[in-house]
Amino acid sequence: MLSILFSVIFGLAIGYFATQNTSPVTIQLGELRIENVPLYIATIGSLILGFFIAWIFYLARTVSSTFTIYGKDQLVKRTDTAADLERRIRQLESENTRLRSNIVSGAEYPAGLASS
Repeated sequence: MLSILFSVIFGLAIGYFATQNTSPVTIQLGELRIENVPLYIATIGSLILGFFIAWIFYLARTVSSTFTIYGKDQLVKRTDTAADLERRIRQLESENTRLRSNIVSGAEYPAGLASS
């Protein structure tokens, strides 16, 4: 609702500006000349062009930030994987120690290792 109200107020302001600035001007872009353009169209066109250029810069910054965050997320995932591997190594080392102590104490081999 607030955006609709803001849009109406903005539209009324542009309408008032347009009625006050109807004098024709000439726009020259290098060799190109556009004559008899109302002043309010030149002004509002410049405003819209400025918004468009600002939007392009904002979009570039957003894409750059997204790639940076994605790279950091991948680094965190790899770090988690390394922690999982280290935990698995500790489990295997403790199992290896337990199996060696069973062999030294004369206990029977676990199932599957008797043929080795």
